[in-house]
Amino acid sequence: MESEQISKWCEDKGIDPRRALVLSRVPLGLTDETMYKVLDEAQVFGPCKIRGRCVEHFSKSQLVLVETVNDMTKTDIPEQLLAGDEFGPWIVNVTETQSVHVTGKGDFQSKLLSFLANEGKTLADVTGFLTSASDLNTKLVNAISSLVEKCQATPVDGQGYRKLRMFSGMKPTPHGEEEYDAWAEQTTHMLDEWQCSDVVKRQRVAESLKGAAADIVRGLRVTNPQATANDYLKALETAFGTTDSAADLMVRFRNTFQQEGEKLSAYLLRLDKLLHAVHRKGGIEVIDMNRARTDQVARGSLAHDLVALRIRLTYKLKPPPSFTDLLRDVREEEEMILERPSVKKVLPEPALVPEVAEKDPAIESLRKEFQGLKTDVARLLSASVTASTSVAQQVDQNHSQKVTGNSYARVKERAPKPQYRADVFCYRCGEDGHFQRECQNAENLRKVNKRLLKVRPPTGNFPGAQ
Repeated sequence: MESEQISKWCEDKGIDPRRALVLSRVPLGLTDETMYKVLDEAQVFGPCKIRGRCVEHFSKSQLVLVETVNDMTKTDIPEQLLAGDEFGPWIVNVTETQSVHVTGKGDFQSKLLSFLANEGKTLADVTGFLTSASDLNTKLVNAISSLVEKCQATPVDGQGYRKLRMFSGMKPTPHGEEEYDAWAEQTTHMLDEWQCSDVVKRQRVAESLKGAAADIVRGLRVTNPQATANDYLKALETAFGTTDSAADLMVRFRNTFQQEGEKLSAYLLRLDKLLHAVHRKGGIEVIDMNRARTDQVARGSLAHDLVALRIRLTYKLKPPPSFTDLLRDVREEEEMILERPSVKKVLPEPALVPEVAEKDPAIESLRKEFQGLKTDVARLLSASVTASTSVAQQVDQNHSQKVTGNSYARVKERAPKPQYRADVFCYRCGEDGHFQRECQNAENLRKVNKRLLKVRPPTGNFPGAQ
């Protein structure tokens, strides 16, 4: 190939002609991998790259444009490359600036090849004894890169990971499973943390599903075999997640206020859960979550909350803190407020009068007398209580007896007066008009007997002859 054609080809490809060469007599259909292998075995070009191909006229071969990393000197460019008996030798074509060769080098190469052929060896057998500084550095970098990739991939792709909690989508949630919101939060976080291929992520998500949830993922894989792990989560969100849109969830977030008696830290946790639900729906970006959270805490907290008051005074003066920083500050303030009353109660305790090292005899005697008086008073109180108890019991007993003795009289008093009847008389008092059971008069047996004798009919034949 002419030098002008090589220069024009290099100009079209944007290559420096001093770092370019053209290989001719290269068989058609030869892969780049085979060509790179032959170039590496030559050990004279260093790292190189194939930049173009074209069919050579009047022959069944092709021309290949190769770019090298380093400038090729006259002594570094051979006239031909031995590609083996199968592909034949390749001719090396260069521009005029590189075409001036020392004829002795070509003679030396031919002599070397002839010597190796006589010995039954090839150039590949002796390349191991020759090292190129640039090629050595390239191989070292490649080896280190491969080692780093293996070190990073081995612990992640292994089995030493914590499995996700099970989720089936059943209501109520069975024992040992998670509700959808908690499961989706954990799975979304773990998908971002796992440094592995999407195939492994899909496998780990699928093995945590069963029941209706597993059926949904199975159907998605049938309809879309190229579905990713995030596609799995979107399908599960459609089936088991909230039906509210991102705008609806944001409205609910803006209308969530602190309840009376609720700690600000608990209110902050409720807000963060709603905010993450909005983020999953795509209603807010990650960079805007801290500002939205801080604004809602300042707006939705109770007016008399001391911790929220400090946030209202300072949140516009500095960048919004992250969730962990804000929660830490809120909890510290709550602990300080809880400790203040206890500190006030504890402070007067050191002011108590210390115990007297030496006991005063007068004080000891007064103390003994006081203890004796307390004992006497207690004994008198117990005696008076016992006496009053016995008196009360006696009064109750007498009262019960009195009530028992006069029960008949009270019954008689309460009993209604009987109605007067002319055809009867009392067997108790002998009076007319009532029975004995209704009698309230004194007993008069003599009168009763007289009345009975009058009532009794005469004996014998008193009625006379029949």
